[in-house]
Order: sequence, then structure tokens, then C-alpha cells
Amino acid sequence: MTKKTNKIIEPKILRGTRDFLPEEMARRNLVQQKITSVFERFGYDCIDTPAIEYAETLLGKYGDEGSKQLYRFKDNGGRDIVLRFDQTVPFARVVAANYSQLPMPFKRYQISKVWRADKPAKGRYREFTQCDIDIIGTKNLLAETEIAKAMLAVFEKLGFKEFIIKINSRRLINSILDSLMVKQEDQPAVMCALDKFNKIGRAGVIEEMKLICDEKTIENILDATLLTGTNSEKVEKLEKYDIQEVKNFLRLCSQAGISETFLEFDPSLVRGLDYYTGIIYEVYVNGVDIGAVCAGGRYDDLCGLFTQEEFSGVGVAFGFDRIVVAMETLGLLNDVRLNSEVLVIYFDEETLPKSLEVWNQLQSTGIDTEIYFEPAKLQKQFAYANKKKIRFVVLCGPDEVKENAITIKNMDTGKQKTIPQSQLDSYFKGYTNL
Repeated sequence: MTKKTNKIIEPKILRGTRDFLPEEMARRNLVQQKITSVFERFGYDCIDTPAIEYAETLLGKYGDEGSKQLYRFKDNGGRDIVLRFDQTVPFARVVAANYSQLPMPFKRYQISKVWRADKPAKGRYREFTQCDIDIIGTKNLLAETEIAKAMLAVFEKLGFKEFIIKINSRRLINSILDSLMVKQEDQPAVMCALDKFNKIGRAGVIEEMKLICDEKTIENILDATLLTGTNSEKVEKLEKYDIQEVKNFLRLCSQAGISETFLEFDPSLVRGLDYYTGIIYEVYVNGVDIGAVCAGGRYDDLCGLFTQEEFSGVGVAFGFDRIVVAMETLGLLNDVRLNSEVLVIYFDEETLPKSLEVWNQLQSTGIDTEIYFEPAKLQKQFAYANKKKIRFVVLCGPDEVKENAITIKNMDTGKQKTIPQSQLDSYFKGYTNL
């Protein structure tokens, strides 16, 4: 072998991004298929948007913290460009540009990559996939209720047993802050501090709020938002504020069959993005320390950034990568296989026509089948099947060709059986997952 003399480029990738090998992609594809099936069951239709947007489209839509995480650059034409930060703002742009062609209310789903210049951590990446559903063109709380029901259906479909959908209302938070005489211009910073409660704790939140409010006001804010008890008990404690939206939403959820087992009213829930105006959500999985796996809420004014028409919307983003991590942690993806269920052995040149015939026969009946490309030793071909977790190997050697038969080896058990080739289809029909 001739030794290379050219410089080898180190095969590295940016921190916070990942390559996915076939086994990982098999798990991810399965999760995506299940999520998509729920979206489509609820009547959401798929759209897609560009990975790059004009900077003015996204700048200032996510608050100061979000804007700092935008990947921003000049392209070769000198245009000010950013990578897609989320799918909600681009969706609002799409609606503003195409609303005359869309049925209203309009329900869409989108599954795409987004990019954030964030510090990587477990379940937190710079490039990751979001799965969004949105309803735009109605202010009725039935839309919020459907979103909650769809979230419940997704996590049940994925096999999660213990999870919680936390909800709150931005209108309620604004009402609390107004009643406590917090200035309008200071409210976003107060909410930003409160949004970090799970990360920095009560003491950290107090320190951040001290830059904005006096100690008495801070204590009143925390007393009003950090409540315990049932949903009804929390609502009762907040009756002096604008609580009606929360009461109506909880009533509709109950009527729609969403159990309080999965739904928790949390008055301290804020959501950090500036565009939320009403009901907001976050979903957490018990037993997995990974943060929220789904989040979103009502946004009344987002489309108004792009058109004079008024379109109120509500939606959530499922954190696909965090969901996959949570499922792997809980053992919900242990038995996922790759695509091929059967490998046809390439025994030798003389028997190759029979192997090709069997390969074609299996594929024609809808069984995911591949054929080995070289007449290698059987052990090498078996090892290939094991690496790909292929369940069955089909052998068409000289004896099988003579008898018009085939030998099937079950790679899970090691057992093998020789049957007439005419029985091949009926044999595999006994395995329901083929």
C-alpha cells in the first residue's frame, strides 16, 4: 500500500453539533415517525422554511438573552444573515406572506433543525431539531386546549408514563406585576429573572431582581408565584389577580379529558421569550434531569411584525433531541433495529442467480431485505448481519439450489431451518414486525 503524503484533515466537528450513525438515526427516525403520526391525527399539515433568514426577521424577537444566541454573519453578497433560531417567527413570516391562500385558522407542523450559540450541556446543543405545532387565526382557548391534548398524546405515544405539563398565563403574570406596581418597562427583566428559578434558585432570582425592585416587592412577587397545592387551591389564592384565563383553560382541559395527573398550574412559569402573551406551557419528564422537553404558548402580535393583518397564534416546540435523550435514559429505545430484516448470503458465483431470485422475492413481498456484495466467508457475512442487527440470514448454497429450498438462520437465537422456497413468503408472514 502506498503511504499518503498529503496532509490529513482532522475529522472534527464543532462543539454542540453531532454526527448520527445508523443505529442512532434508526432511533431518531422512530421517534419522529411517532410524533408526526400524532400531529397528523390532530389535523396539522406540514410546512418547511429556509435555514437562513434575513437578520431583521429574527433580531429582537426573542429578548436580549435570545438575541445573543443568534448565529449571525454576512454572506458573500454582504447581506445580514442569521441561522434559524426557532420555527415560530419564520412561521409568522410565512403566514404574513401567504395568509390569503391559507385556510383560517391554519394548523401546521414543522420538523427542522435550528441553531443557537448556546453553551452545550446534556440535552442542550448548538444545532438541534425541533418539532413544532401551531394554530394561527383564532383567539379561542379551544386552541390552547387542543395543543395541551396533542402534547399529552405525543408523550403517551412515545411511551412516557410520568411527565407533567406545566401551564401558566402571561396575562396573569402581568396582572401580578401591575398590582405590585412594577413598572411596565421593568417587567420583562423581572420575568427573565423569575424564568431562571430552576437554574439559579430563589437566592439567585432575588439577587437579579434587586437590580430592578426593592426587597419588599421581590418578596411579594415570589409569594404570589411560588405557590403549592392543587390547581384549584392555587387559583383560589390568586383570585384578586387576572386569573380568569387560567380558570377557563383548566375547565376546558378537564372537559377535553386531560387529567390533572398530567397538568399542573405553576404561577412561577414564565417562558423567556418576549413574544408570549397568554397561556404558556412547559413539559418535564420525571426521572430525567434534562429540563423542559416541550414548551410554547400564545402569541398575539407576532404576525403583526410582518403585516397589517391581525393573526393571533398558539403553539409549542417539542425538543426532539432532549426527548430522545430522555427516552434512552428510561430504556424506551432499547429494541430499535436498523432497516434490514433479512440478509441474503452471497454463497458463490454458481449460486448467485438463486440468491438474486430470493432477494427479489422477499423485496417484492414488502420485506426489507439486502444482499451481501461479495462471496466472502460465511462468518464474515454473519458478522455483518450482527453489526446491523439483522434478524434473519437466508442461505442459498449448492444443496439448497439442488432441492429448490432455502435455509433461514435466526440471528437472535442461532437456530436455523431449511424450507422449500415456495414457503418463503408464508414463513416470514409469521413475524408481525417484518
